[in-house]
Amino acid sequence: MERKVYCASGPSDVYRAVSTSLGRERFWATSAPESGGVISFVLADGRTGESRIEQALQDEFYRLRYFGRTLTFTLAAGDTGGTELTLGSDDPADGAEIVSLLLRLKASVDFGVDLRNHDTTRTTAYADS
Repeated sequence: MERKVYCASGPSDVYRAVSTSLGRERFWATSAPESGGVISFVLADGRTGESRIEQALQDEFYRLRYFGRTLTFTLAAGDTGGTELTLGSDDPADGAEIVSLLLRLKASVDFGVDLRNHDTTRTTAYADS
């Protein structure tokens, strides 16, 4: 299952958002430090988990094992600038969560906005499948 979004920001900015602790904490997780190729996620809904980074290619590709599924971020420079970002999951039921993650990522890198509500009683799945 794949979903795509265009980001006005360049591939290095988008890659930094998914591949660094600070970047992930701006749109994805309450906490997401990395050590030895493993990210320790703490999500707003209270879930915690260790995610192994399976492959990382600067400004082009980032794949990790995330809560029992594999997420793959593929970045390509857009024809007129920006980044064509594809987010894939090996779980076909991930549609709403993937769309939500892409929207939060785009808002963060393109506009410096955090779309999360920071309310542990609410979901961050902004779109229903």
